[in-house]
Amino acid sequence: GETPGTGVKGAGEAHRSVARNSHGSLLALLALLVAGVIAVIVAAKLAVRRVRYLTRDPRRLAAACRQELADYLVDQHIDAARSATLHELGAIVQHELSVEPDAFVSAATAARFGPPAGAPSAAREARRELRVLLRRMRVRLRLTERVRGLLSLRSFGFTS
Repeated sequence: GETPGTGVKGAGEAHRSVARNSHGSLLALLALLVAGVIAVIVAAKLAVRRVRYLTRDPRRLAAACRQELADYLVDQHIDAARSATLHELGAIVQHELSVEPDAFVSAATAARFGPPAGAPSAAREARRELRVLLRRMRVRLRLTERVRGLLSLRSFGFTS
């Protein structure tokens, strides 16, 4: 402890205090680093998704919706999704997560392959239906699976 009558800590206790503070600082730095890496991954995924939707072409918007769903499934370690068609993606969602994808598949198919006159409204509907579908899929996943998918780099082509 303290040297009697001086209020000054002894050398041994001062050393333990410095060691404790440096461990705390190291842990704080490590936590900050991990948070930074997580933020970069999430920001990169959001940026890639937003760039895909920077078009007015309904067929490209439908393709962006298909790709977003495929990426989501790949990040959930459902690899068959990477090259699947819209109908195959729907079947995968139904089989793997027991979620009904028909409204999304219909809207995205109409936007991508339907008559040009109806494509813009079908593309808007496909985006709405994709949001609904993703929300329903998230409910079917455990929190750990959702976090793993959020942090997964598989949709960028990295396997983990």
